[in-house]
Amino acid sequence: MLTTLIINSIVCAVGAVVGLLFAGGSIVSIANMTVPWAQWLLLAAIMVPVMFVVSGVGTWLAYTWGFSQLVIGLIALPWLYGVVFIILMLVSFKAT
Repeated sequence: MLTTLIINSIVCAVGAVVGLLFAGGSIVSIANMTVPWAQWLLLAAIMVPVMFVVSGVGTWLAYTWGFSQLVIGLIALPWLYGVVFIILMLVSFKAT
């Protein structure tokens, strides 16, 4: 389990940086949208790198406190969030 946490920490550090770049590009696209939920998409874009940070820190805390099922959920958190965010962006592009 320790190796998994180390790999997750590395992936989350890289994911936070790449997620910040991805969020910046998404914010530019969202600024040009006319859909009524654009402000929620803006918040969701900002939360992409935050999810990687939460996953990286949260997995170590959950592992330390002995919550192994929570560790698994926190590892999956940024990836599930990213998929949902991309689906919402695609729906928004189709709506405009």
